[in-house]
Amino acid sequence: MYQILIGVILAGCVGGYFYYKDTQNELTELRELRVAYEQKFAVQEETINTMQERHATQTNALVALQASNQEIIAERDRYLDIFRRHDLARLASARPGLIEPRVNNATKEVFDSLEADSNFDFSPIP
Repeated sequence: MYQILIGVILAGCVGGYFYYKDTQNELTELRELRVAYEQKFAVQEETINTMQERHATQTNALVALQASNQEIIAERDRYLDIFRRHDLARLASARPGLIEPRVNNATKEVFDSLEADSNFDFSPIP
């Protein structure tokens, strides 16, 4: 009878030992997994912050570009209004020496402006 009781106690101790070892191994794995997740979340937070900063930079650049575009459209409309109000063909045939240099200078300014605008820097935003 004592042998059975000792056997049950010994089996319980051996089972408890293996349960304890298994639980300790599982806790170690879970700690390592927690550390890995903390690092992963830190990297994700940093990435989100970087993306938000880039979005803000791009938004500011877009607003500036839209403002510049509106100025260019207003200037274009002003020039088109001048052409609508004046019959340049009739004026140029009546006084070629007066109109031709002005038209040539204005055309040169427009082409120079187009050339300057086409030298836009397309490098990526840091």
